[in-house]
Parts: sequence; C-alpha cells; structure tokens
Amino acid sequence: MAPRSVPYLPLGMLLLLALMTLWLSRYVGTESTRPRDAQRNDPDVIVEQFTAKKLSPAGDVQYVVTAKRMTHYPARDASVLEDVVFTSTVPGQPVLIATAPTGRLLSGGDEVVMEGGVVVDSRGAGRSPPMQLRTPTLTVFPEKNLAQSNQGVVIESAQGIMRAASFELNNATRMLQMKQVDATFKSDK
Repeated sequence: MAPRSVPYLPLGMLLLLALMTLWLSRYVGTESTRPRDAQRNDPDVIVEQFTAKKLSPAGDVQYVVTAKRMTHYPARDASVLEDVVFTSTVPGQPVLIATAPTGRLLSGGDEVVMEGGVVVDSRGAGRSPPMQLRTPTLTVFPEKNLAQSNQGVVIESAQGIMRAASFELNNATRMLQMKQVDATFKSDK
C-alpha cells in the first residue's frame, strides 16, 4: 500500500505557488500598482503641441488654448503650460490673442493663469482700432468671458497709452474696468 503523504504534495506545491505570487506582486509590481507617496507630485500626463478648443452649442469656436508643452500634476489637479497662447473668438467682436512664456490651467481648465510678461493683442473688427495690453500676469476665466490682473497693466492703441494698477475685461460685453488709471492721449496733429 502507498503511504498517505502523497496527497499532501499537491497542497504543498499550491501553497508554494501562492507564496511566490504574493512575493511577486509585492516586490515586482508595476508603478501603477504601487502605493504613491503622498508628498510626491509626479506628472501623470505630458502633451507636446497642446491644443484645447471650446465650442459653442452651434459649433463655433469660442476660445482656443495652445502651448508648446502641457504637463499635468494630479496631486494638485493643475497643468503647467509652456509658450501659451489664449485666443478668444466671440462672433462679431475683435479677436483677442494673449501670449505668455508660461501658464497654468487650474480647476479643470476653468481658470487659465498666464505669467512671465503677458501680451494681449486685439485685432479690430472694423469698429475698434487694434490695441495691445501688457501685464506681468493675467488670469482668464473662459466660461465667464473674464480676464483680470491686479499687477498693473499698460494699454497702447492709436489713441494713446493708459496705465492702471488693475483691470477686469469682460470679453462678451466689452466692458473694461480699471483702477488707478493714468492716461496719455495722442494729438491728431
């Protein structure tokens, strides 16, 4: 008769296989299966030649955000942009183009902060002459059609130069509110 220890051999092999699987999953796991350190803020997405467009219900482009590179950081839900361009195209209004060396997309893209010397150009649509606005930083709220800065602004146009401590521009209503304004108007002569 055969000894009774033979049925324990498959159980021993099964136990050894389970232990090896546990060891492999713990020490050889992929980056996505390992727990992340709460202090780390590694990017999860990097996009070269980034472009995002917002369309109206009719399919018209309302605004476009482009950048040489977009890097998203999941820990703070923010994206860092390099060489950023924000273009607002409201039908019947002049096109506004804002450029900056760096920028950030916050709140899922509901807020665009442009930094490093922002230049905003307005290309006249027949009704108003072109103008250029310069500010160190510009915060754009695309869904609200608002752009604002409280770090000073210089606006140049064919009529003259205006300097202000802060401003808020509503692109839909074309209302510009400025505080502590100093203006120099050019003579027609």
